[in-house]
Amino acid sequence: MPVGVLLLLLVATGAAAVERLVIDLGSLEAQDWRLDDLHLEVELQPRARTALTVRAAALSFGEQRIENLKLHCGTFELLSTRVSCTQGRLDASSDSFDAQSAPASFQYHFDTGELSLRLTDVALAAGQATIDLHYVNGDWQVDARLDEIAIGELHGLLATAGMQLPDLQYQGRISGSVQAHGSRDGLRELIWKLNTHDTGYSNAAGSQAAEALRLSSDGSARSTGDAWQIEASLSAREGMLYTDPLYLEFNDTQNLALDARLQWHGADRRLRVQTLNFDHSQVAEGTARGVLQFGSEPVLDELELEIDDAWLPGLYVNWLQPWLSATVLAELDTAGHLQGQVSVSAGKPDALALQLQDVTLRDSGGLFGIAGLDAALHWDRNMPQRVSTLTWEGANFYQLQLGAAGVVLETRAQSLKLREPMRVPLLDGRLHVEEFELGIDAEGEIRWLLDGNLTPVSMQAFSRALDWPPLSGKLSGMVPKVRYENRELTIGGALLVQAFDGDIVIRNLRIREPLGLAPRLWADATIKQLDLETLTRTFEFGRIEGRLNGEVEDLYMEAWQPAAFDAQFGTPPDDRSRHRISQKAVDNIANLGGAGVAGVLSRSVLRFFEEFPYRRLGIKCELRNGVCDMGGIAPADNGYYLVEGTFLPPRLDVIGYADRVDWDSLVERLIAATRSAPSLTR
Repeated sequence: MPVGVLLLLLVATGAAAVERLVIDLGSLEAQDWRLDDLHLEVELQPRARTALTVRAAALSFGEQRIENLKLHCGTFELLSTRVSCTQGRLDASSDSFDAQSAPASFQYHFDTGELSLRLTDVALAAGQATIDLHYVNGDWQVDARLDEIAIGELHGLLATAGMQLPDLQYQGRISGSVQAHGSRDGLRELIWKLNTHDTGYSNAAGSQAAEALRLSSDGSARSTGDAWQIEASLSAREGMLYTDPLYLEFNDTQNLALDARLQWHGADRRLRVQTLNFDHSQVAEGTARGVLQFGSEPVLDELELEIDDAWLPGLYVNWLQPWLSATVLAELDTAGHLQGQVSVSAGKPDALALQLQDVTLRDSGGLFGIAGLDAALHWDRNMPQRVSTLTWEGANFYQLQLGAAGVVLETRAQSLKLREPMRVPLLDGRLHVEEFELGIDAEGEIRWLLDGNLTPVSMQAFSRALDWPPLSGKLSGMVPKVRYENRELTIGGALLVQAFDGDIVIRNLRIREPLGLAPRLWADATIKQLDLETLTRTFEFGRIEGRLNGEVEDLYMEAWQPAAFDAQFGTPPDDRSRHRISQKAVDNIANLGGAGVAGVLSRSVLRFFEEFPYRRLGIKCELRNGVCDMGGIAPADNGYYLVEGTFLPPRLDVIGYADRVDWDSLVERLIAATRSAPSLTR
């Protein structure tokens, strides 16, 4: 006999004699629920009112278990087909919620098993909730209004209900409304409109984290059997988000709005982004589609990205700079905007098409820069070649300014090269680039090749650009097959530079990490027929007339500072030019060699001569461990000749006596010698 019929008979037949009825039903069990240690207590009250108290040790359904269940109905109605309670109080507890005398009402139909239950102000997941439950034939629906629910505890509740979320540590509070539909097999549908504050999460590796997020979201998630179909919107207006290496901050002026259709496969932890519309204020807006595979680290398997518009510096600071932290593009000042498309497949870039408009990129350390850049960039890994164009209004490498120019590039799967020679204004000359090719090797490292020449540039403009003392003459040269590979720059032949009316030939040049923090350089150099008058007049060294040859062998530099070399400079054996040297130049040469004669000329009879003839001059230095082993053009008593005079008067010899000189001290002396200072004799 059904319990409801038994209660009805007892109440109907015993109303005059029974005031209190207690029934011990033991355990009741149906297909998808079980009540343990169930007791019913019926009280017959005046005016035909009946009160009901239901007690149970535990209620189990699915993986959920509610313990210490007590429902007291002060107004209880029992009919042949149903039982209802309109003014009840519920006490119960579980891992997810705790109800202490919470207002409750229910209605149960004996014939259909349909149950409607309402709970008010229930302590749920460290917050409060009002819950409406409707259950019939194994199907159920829950409507909940949430107030300050702890997200971390809610995550566990959803997991036991069959909805697996990413395995993270969650923080923060959530409020709003949720509607859930399910059956004996678990949750089937979820509809929500929610707001969060102080939201955060993190993973064990520390590569995923969020803090103090203020989020708003509405949407739905429906189970399709092996996956969840999700349609949702999300906005972030406060807080920070870190997904290695990205770091994003949100505020009222820079917020993020997303509108998405997603498919979540919990079994293999794969998220398919069917459409994702994004609007990141002052950063970028557009649409994305793709597949994200979750594991110890998320992996982007596929991506189709449409950028309707993006603005610099917002795009660079938020989305690009974190990926460039170990490159020369790590610290840029940027401006301009762009549009385009990016494709990724199997975790690798597949295609790119970008339009850049009025873009500025400048290294904050002054290393390089480009301004007024307009470009149409095209690249496709699966096509033989594409064509890209770039034009710019100005550029710089260190202090060397490049003028307006344009270039046409031919792009292939792993490389790009010039489609036609490029002419770039450089100061008052022009850089001709006949060949340029850039590619990526098997290890993913960048390599490039450049071949060209430099038409004459005035040394005056060149020195002004580098903030050097004014130089005279012209600078020009060949740039033969400059190659960058395995993070090392090399020259395929000799680099010829024409300056000071002579030639400087650089051989065996290679630079390791040329744009790094501590580049290393190796080279040999030969100097032929430099005009000393032009050179010394430029640097205020004191006038010297004549020519100069020199050799620098085994030059090694670290962070652009000389660390070792073998150098010698001297008058060419076949030099037939006029040889004259001023008093100031004699003093400076003597000071470099430690001759101890600086200023002697002004205290002797030689002070009456403004300049002196000389036969030859020269100096040697072998630098090792910060010390120069010094020498001159020939041995002398207790020293070496720096300047050897002529046989005819006024004869002047300058002899150096210092065999070893500290390199830093020598550089300081040279700098002091080249500073402009008042002098009667130059």
